[in-house]
Amino acid sequence: MEFNDIHIGMKCGSKKGSGTVTWIDGSTRTIYIANTEDNNSFEVNFDELIEDPQAHNREDTFY
Repeated sequence: MEFNDIHIGMKCGSKKGSGTVTWIDGSTRTIYIANTEDNNSFEVNFDELIEDPQAHNREDTFY
């Protein structure tokens, strides 16, 4: 996945959790994601994104 492939509304996953992209900072390559369970936002660096098309919750890390 390329940085330019990321867009607002996209479902993404990372080791911090999964959710919906709400904002993208191109200057720092930071993606802001709203958690799927409680809608709290968190930030991840582009390099931390998981290129798996399945978005899992933190509780699903055993998969």
